Amino acid sequence: MPRGVEITGEIAEAHAARARALSGDDLRPVLLEITGVSAISREARAVFTSSRTSSAIAVLGETPVDRVLANFLLGGDPPPCPTRFFSTESEALAWLGSSPDA
Repeated sequence: MPRGVEITGEIAEAHAARARALSGDDLRPVLLEITGVSAISREARAVFTSSRTSSAIAVLGETPVDRVLANFLLGGDPPPCPTRFFSTESEALAWLGSSPDA
């Protein structure tokens, strides 16, 4: 996700459409980096929880603010697949690689 930007429903849908185009009919693991995102709208959260393109999602952030945004993102309807927050890319990628659904 772009740094310093509020992630709106429109931005989230554009990224979801790109993920669908890249994955085709297959479910793929996704690394969703939210480092530096200024805010996430309720509409963006709805897009995230309704997306059916991922086998697992690792949400990556570096700061306590990123963790708060991730909690908001994950706090609505249950995610469509296994989803966890990570503060390091190496841990996120290791989890994605070891997830039986990834």
